[in-house]
Amino acid sequence: MGRAHPPLAVRCATAGLVALSLLLAPSPALAQCLDADEIAGRPLAACDPSHTVAPDISAFSGALYAGDGRALWSRRIDRPHAMASTTKIMTALIALERANLDDVVTISEHASKVPYALGLQPGERLTVRQLVELALVASSNDAAIALGELVNGSESGFVATMNERAAELGLDDTHFANPHGLDQPGHYTSAADLASLTRTAMKLPEFQRVVSIRKLKLAERKDRPARTLKSTNQLLRTYPGIVGGKTGFTDDAKYALVATAQRDDVKLTAVILGAPNSGKRFKTSARLLDWGFKHLRPQTLTTPTETVGAVALSANPSRSVPARFAEETSMTLFDLDGPVTRKLQLAAQLPLPIFEGQPVGTVRLMQGERVLATATAVAALDVASVGETVGAVPVADYIDRVVTVRAAETSSAVQEFTPDVPLRRVVDLDPSVAAPVTEGTTVGEIVYLQGEQVVSRVPVVTATAVEAPGRAEKLGIWLMRGVRGLFGAPRMADAVVTAQ
Repeated sequence: MGRAHPPLAVRCATAGLVALSLLLAPSPALAQCLDADEIAGRPLAACDPSHTVAPDISAFSGALYAGDGRALWSRRIDRPHAMASTTKIMTALIALERANLDDVVTISEHASKVPYALGLQPGERLTVRQLVELALVASSNDAAIALGELVNGSESGFVATMNERAAELGLDDTHFANPHGLDQPGHYTSAADLASLTRTAMKLPEFQRVVSIRKLKLAERKDRPARTLKSTNQLLRTYPGIVGGKTGFTDDAKYALVATAQRDDVKLTAVILGAPNSGKRFKTSARLLDWGFKHLRPQTLTTPTETVGAVALSANPSRSVPARFAEETSMTLFDLDGPVTRKLQLAAQLPLPIFEGQPVGTVRLMQGERVLATATAVAALDVASVGETVGAVPVADYIDRVVTVRAAETSSAVQEFTPDVPLRRVVDLDPSVAAPVTEGTTVGEIVYLQGEQVVSRVPVVTATAVEAPGRAEKLGIWLMRGVRGLFGAPRMADAVVTAQ
């Protein structure tokens, strides 16, 4: 897919600013920050962070990308520029996609005569694996042409394939005129496209293996002595965490480098086009990568032990249950996007019972307006009761006397609670209780069920004390019951269950 470009007026204005900055700059070779440089898509001239935190870079254009393809820093990211031998990334990609590593290639006269060749000789036979290694490690122009001739039969046919593959990858600012990268009209790329191409190639294990090679041997042949070839990528020998990359140099391109490095779970790709000299491209790339590892770091955003709020209990709104995060949430964050904030969406109230781990809401984790993740908030403990009144039980020794009953504060252990299965509440009270009644006497239970599975039991106890009737009072009660019996009236109060 191609990238969406800003409106023409915006592009023209940006181009004007860049042109003005180039005219005013004392020398493009000096390390500098430009107003049009961007941090996470925000121009330095129009945002904070500004020049104080931006890296000073010596290059015409460049970019630093996170592993997910996001540009953390960029300069003239879509500006076409000569690409030199970084071309060979596409050459190797197509060869690895379309040829067998053990296929044998005979070097042609045409391949052997390319300028700045490594010295491969007509009739020499090498495998695709060897040619890919020579092209990427030693930047062999003759190996690049040999790979193209294998895939398409001719250099021109292979160049057409290169451009077709570029279109498939959405590289809108890229066009190839040869498979090796020597300066030629119509041969260019952009920092954004080169990074995208590299990310695609790095998905191939063989490509990853080859670009990590520090040196290889070229066998002796006829009048060519055996040679040990060091990788043109000096970062392989100096930069901690380097995975690989590709260099390039021509008169038009100046010095180019694309380099990928990884530390722990953070992977970065730096692209430099148009560096003033070879040393600058490596120093600049290392500076970019260091800057990226400083500002893009894994962070733990939530832990299950962290309390995020509390939810009131509908049975007693003055009481609440603490809420915590359901699990740990860790992400790699770019700190220049700003602090991480939280937006809580917890339930207003919760009916009983509540079980530890029961979802009670969500927490959106954000940087600015961007939602990083939505974490689940859960109850931090079991709450099966808050001593709520559940009804009344008749006192057998009286006619109209009842004793108020409440749920006890304790409950049995929770048994295999499933958050997404509805709960059913059953209150089972004794038909009556004999006086005297002391406060806290067990007179029944509340049973919570999911289907037929009992998940919790809460004892029901008397909330008040009731004394036994005296002798005279007992006599009156017996007489009254006799009278009521004659007329069919109730002889004792009914039990009452309060709905929850």
